[in-house]
Amino acid sequence: MAVRTVAFFTALAALAGCSGGSELPMLAEQARPRIAARAPVVVFLPGTLAASLENSQTGERVWGRQDALSVDPRTPEGLRQLSLPISPPPEGERAAMDTIRPLDALRRAGRTILGMRVSIPIYEDALDGLALAGLPETEPGAIPATGPALTAFPYDWRRSIVDGARALGEALEARGEGAEKVVLVGHSMGGTVALYYLMYGTAPLNAAGEPPAITWAGARQVRRAVLVGPPLRGSAVAVRNTINGNRVAGPLVPTFPTTMLATHPSSFELMPRPAAGALQEEDGTSRDDGGFDPALWQRRGWGLANPLEAEQRRWLAGAGDDPDQRGLARQAALIAWAGVFHRAADRPINPPEGLDLHVIAGTGGETLKTVRMVDNHRVEEVTQADGDGTVLLSSASAGFEDAGSHPRKVLSVIEAEHARMVSDPTAFSLILDAVTAE
Repeated sequence: MAVRTVAFFTALAALAGCSGGSELPMLAEQARPRIAARAPVVVFLPGTLAASLENSQTGERVWGRQDALSVDPRTPEGLRQLSLPISPPPEGERAAMDTIRPLDALRRAGRTILGMRVSIPIYEDALDGLALAGLPETEPGAIPATGPALTAFPYDWRRSIVDGARALGEALEARGEGAEKVVLVGHSMGGTVALYYLMYGTAPLNAAGEPPAITWAGARQVRRAVLVGPPLRGSAVAVRNTINGNRVAGPLVPTFPTTMLATHPSSFELMPRPAAGALQEEDGTSRDDGGFDPALWQRRGWGLANPLEAEQRRWLAGAGDDPDQRGLARQAALIAWAGVFHRAADRPINPPEGLDLHVIAGTGGETLKTVRMVDNHRVEEVTQADGDGTVLLSSASAGFEDAGSHPRKVLSVIEAEHARMVSDPTAFSLILDAVTAE
């Protein structure tokens, strides 16, 4: 196949003179005959923070609400619902499922201010466009055996990428014998979930040993996957946010504390690899371990070792002794887990016959590459490099450097911003091409 560099202002995108979703209906209408002829089953996996979450016991939506993006993490109950337990049961991670479950891909995000709802589209344009192209939407997560169909597959983005991949595999395999192969479209973290499932199926990851064998078991259920802005080698934004806390939506939404983010396995899995040199000492020298050292996190007071958030750890700890030590133990386990995940994720990507992989990577945006340790339990931004504003081009295209000579791999590089890349007209056109290809 081929490596394609696509200018943002292609002939199609230039029709409206902007990068918004206004061209998507036109592109969708043009694709309708191809969709009708192919009748594909398309499964869409959203990115980090981009699936709504609900408390299954109370029915309360804890993420992706109408009145605010989330419950308030400054309260004990809000923080508990957004975090994961710092003391998982001895039966293992799969037994640590709490009462929070994913609901849907996030269509819009906003806040109610003085009684007025203010919101912006997240995936609304793209999902509506795919439906207009002739892909009727199913209930979220309900993947049909035959198409045409469009299914949003939300997963719990707080948890491990492996958990998301296993949930996807179980849903696909539950369709039974004779179900047709699907097309996966994964944005950001959703792309990494899709790729892990393709390479390993529903095989678990052993935190104490070597990664599982590459089987490409997911190819039994998938004929093509489109990975849009995937952080295949992580993002320095994950380091910055997990250490400093994440101000998701400016001053209208509280900063999500480091204590909350450091309970999420995905926070560590999405960090750059040690060889990337993304973390610097105070004197500017790169850390050879990339920061994947529990003693460093304890010494610097990061994450679940942050002395300024001792009260928050007590909110999460519940009954039992010494929540600080329990937090340190949990953090060390998550760092070790991330190392095993990275070894699995960084293996060569050689899809088998019958499976095509297409990466859409962003260029033209200043993207965080390096952070440096500073006082007050924080890091500061140091250097930027080319990417989509969140994921470096080198990370999104990792493992696809040979796409120009590989018969089952395609790499398209476009000028687009990470959060809205799926709704970018050029990316949307490429997705439609992939969905309808033979």
